[in-house]
Amino acid sequence: MRSWHSPARAAVLSLAAAWTTATALAQKPAPVEDVSSFPHRSPDEERKALHVPPGFEVQLVAAEPDIHKPLNLAFDDRGRLWITDTVEYPYPVKPGAKGRDTVKILSDFGPDGRARSISTFADGLNIPIGLLPLPSTTAALVHNIPDIYLMRDTDGDGRADSRDVLYGIFGHRDTHGMTNAFTWGIDGWVYACHGYANDSRVQGKDRKPIAMNSGNTYRMRPDGSHAEYVTHGQVNPFGLAFDPLGNLYSADCHSRPVYQLLRGAWYPSFGKPHDGLGFGPEMVDYDHGSTGIGGISYYAAEQFPEAYRGTVFVGNVVTNRINHDRIEWHGSTPKGIEQPDFVWSEDNWFRPVDIELGPDGALYVADFYNRIIGHYEVPLTHPGRDRTSGRVWRIVYKGGGQPAASAWKDWTKAAVAELVSALKDPNLAVRVSATNQLVERGGDEAASVLAGVLTGSAAGPVRSHALWALQRLGRLDDEQLSRTCRDERDRDLRVHTMKVSAERPELSAKLRGQVVARLKDSDAFVRRAAAEALGSHPDPAQIRPLLDLLQATTREDSHLLHVVRMALRDQLKERDSWKALASTRLTDRDRRCLADVSVGVHAEEAATFLMSYVRNNPVDSADLRRFGHHIARYGDADAVASIAAFAKELKGPPKERLELFQEIQQGADERTTPIDPGVRGLAAAVCRGWLDSKRDDQIGLAVQAARDFPLPELIPDLSRLAAGETAEAVRSEALHAIAAIDPRMALPLLRDLTVGSGSPIAVREAAAVALANLDRPEAQKAVLDALATAPEQLQSTIAAALARRSEGAASLLQTIESGKASPRILQERRVVIGLENAGIPELGKRIATLLKGLPPADQKLKDLFDRRRSAYASKPHDASRGARVFEKNCGICHQIEGKGARVGPQLDGIGSRGLDRLMEDILDPNRNVDQSFRVTNLALENGRVVSGLLLREEGEILILADAQGKEVRVPRSNVEERSTAQISPMPANMAEQIPEDDFRDLLDFLLRHREDKAPKP
Repeated sequence: MRSWHSPARAAVLSLAAAWTTATALAQKPAPVEDVSSFPHRSPDEERKALHVPPGFEVQLVAAEPDIHKPLNLAFDDRGRLWITDTVEYPYPVKPGAKGRDTVKILSDFGPDGRARSISTFADGLNIPIGLLPLPSTTAALVHNIPDIYLMRDTDGDGRADSRDVLYGIFGHRDTHGMTNAFTWGIDGWVYACHGYANDSRVQGKDRKPIAMNSGNTYRMRPDGSHAEYVTHGQVNPFGLAFDPLGNLYSADCHSRPVYQLLRGAWYPSFGKPHDGLGFGPEMVDYDHGSTGIGGISYYAAEQFPEAYRGTVFVGNVVTNRINHDRIEWHGSTPKGIEQPDFVWSEDNWFRPVDIELGPDGALYVADFYNRIIGHYEVPLTHPGRDRTSGRVWRIVYKGGGQPAASAWKDWTKAAVAELVSALKDPNLAVRVSATNQLVERGGDEAASVLAGVLTGSAAGPVRSHALWALQRLGRLDDEQLSRTCRDERDRDLRVHTMKVSAERPELSAKLRGQVVARLKDSDAFVRRAAAEALGSHPDPAQIRPLLDLLQATTREDSHLLHVVRMALRDQLKERDSWKALASTRLTDRDRRCLADVSVGVHAEEAATFLMSYVRNNPVDSADLRRFGHHIARYGDADAVASIAAFAKELKGPPKERLELFQEIQQGADERTTPIDPGVRGLAAAVCRGWLDSKRDDQIGLAVQAARDFPLPELIPDLSRLAAGETAEAVRSEALHAIAAIDPRMALPLLRDLTVGSGSPIAVREAAAVALANLDRPEAQKAVLDALATAPEQLQSTIAAALARRSEGAASLLQTIESGKASPRILQERRVVIGLENAGIPELGKRIATLLKGLPPADQKLKDLFDRRRSAYASKPHDASRGARVFEKNCGICHQIEGKGARVGPQLDGIGSRGLDRLMEDILDPNRNVDQSFRVTNLALENGRVVSGLLLREEGEILILADAQGKEVRVPRSNVEERSTAQISPMPANMAEQIPEDDFRDLLDFLLRHREDKAPKP
């Protein structure tokens, strides 16, 4: 293959760029809209609206009424295209009911790409996203809520008459994030994504379950014997693809559109931690203007021009495009270089949700054709949602000088010699089919021929595939593997030899030594694969060579660095490794590297090593915090006492000391171990000094620490702060801290501030919420009494807080019915949801009686929207000022352009929603609440209620994010009752919190973050 920087490549890219620029001037893509205002187009009309670079052609493979809405695509070894399609989405059918969804098989493709045969393999299904036909081509793995089934055609009629559960149970709370993208690895495993917001406990026949929450990737044996993690994290991975070296790529929503995944690594998700080593490295630092990515394909064929080979395509359902990324390699680390969009559409019903490389070298695209983007932009009941239209497209290169599309081949009938010959095919999809067939039915003949191939001198990928086929057949011995390990001619073969070594149940001493030697290979991919293999087979003797590789690797090769760090950590999971280290001569640099990865080892030995390191080496404040947390969480009694003593003796800035105290406290909480009283005393002393500070950041940190420890001795100081003349936000935080530390002592102050009219409304609201969250009769009476005289804004806040608990909800309704509070409170969505959750009898009838004669609830909001819309159109606004408004009010939970927190949804491209939808999202956040962002209410044994977005659970601690995006840590043992409400954690009174001038600036800022421009030149 010619160089990536060849003249041919440059010419093609230049042509594509010129075409993109010219087309952009002539035509514009349809604007991005949550609900398209454009009419439904026929398949032929839509095809004319799809634009591709010069020389490419878009062909229709299938469309309604032959298929409905396609979800996943997969080719079998006969060259047939299997699809899952749905009518039911987004509502799963009720248990016991029969669904209307299907698995269909498309075949007999004409010269124009059209499938002339479409048959139904399985019907009666329930949103079947995952799909993979097996080498027999009479069976397939099919996800059908709530399990993965082996569906087989046993009588030869082309329909599945046998259905057996292989893996389950998979969560389906959120139907746009279920398990998907079943993908063959050359290793014989089936790789898959686990989608957003769902919880699944999955096991095979070996009864060894894995528990997955939200985004993960995993792999499973196709016979149902075993499933295991591949990676942890990501938000909603939807699409997987391999390259010829066995590197795995994913498409993800809300983190990055493309990742090259490292086995065992952790990746960013909403509010979730990593494994102590940091998140796996990124491949791209851009988002393609969207957080809705579906489907990915690595182009490993030769039908497309050279400039497109070895590049990545991802589906962008928000912007109606297929994005294109070139890969620039830095050692073994890929860096994505954004290219002109490969496909852009004038029709914004085009929703590319899956992309597959066909055995003919063309790309096949599942088009979920819909006027609505996806799942949560509008209510699920929106009447504009299309349920029956769907298309599959074929994109093929028709320009001159390129090979024609490969002839279709039924590999299930090919002889062994023909299958072996196919292992040199330039198309990776063909090679995988041939490999699977050799394993499926090649037997002794295949093993004998493949052994000869392995010892031969064939160039290209033949020997790599032969190696894996022998491994899967159980016919690869250590001597064969040792020879390929020594092969200096074939870099790819050495990489795959290392990967095979990682899969072996054990390594012989000879082979282990050869794998260790490959840590010094001239090629970074070989070094990375060798480190991964050693991570799978830990041994104390491997620590030294892994340390040497880690220290010799530059930061530019971030993927190699992370793999070596994971491998080094995995050596330290063995107790013998710590014994060996005790007698090993280590340099300061060695110890620093070991300390860095020891945080990922949840064992007393790691904590003991870290304590020794902290005591004898300079450590920066960030590392000191994570080391201190780990020691307090996992150390033995001596280590815990030592870190406490160290913290007490530590000199330095008060902020760093307090942060260390907090980390030690949190680590102790997670293992339910009391913290050293001396540490508590020092933390209290620092906090007391800062509560009198003139700086809000210092006060805020002290208040949070007082609450989290907790430090009851600071209640008098907090009370003075809450009743003083400081900033409203500071006073509010002090009130909540007092309530968290000692509800009984907090009650009088909270009652006085709630009822009294001398304090700012924000402070009165904070006091009212804290008071309502005290599960005490006197507290409930106080807030109910305040309803009669409170202003409307405060009434709404009190009512919403009361409605979180069943007792409070019932009392609230009775108070309104007795005429002591305005029934207009019942027009608040967040209040009604709380009452509904409380299960109050005849609630609908009682509310209707109370609201009779009042203007509709939405009239008030409509008037607010009209005023704000008119003001935005007629008054000035400034995006630069809006950026500061976002940072202050929104960045505490949301991220945009990499700035802000990842607690709530990422907001890149949000401007595409338009002015009206943005105002709706900000001013009425409870209108459409995604299931992953519902409020969790925790009733504690001390009579307090804590509410917020549940982020994660660490040991014995539940961690929530409150309305300000701050973490609240609650011991599991303190929780008496736990419930979830269909309410957004986002404050419902943003109209009051953000002044109108600032609100216009914020809208300007958000509206500028959109992706409705023409294709990138």
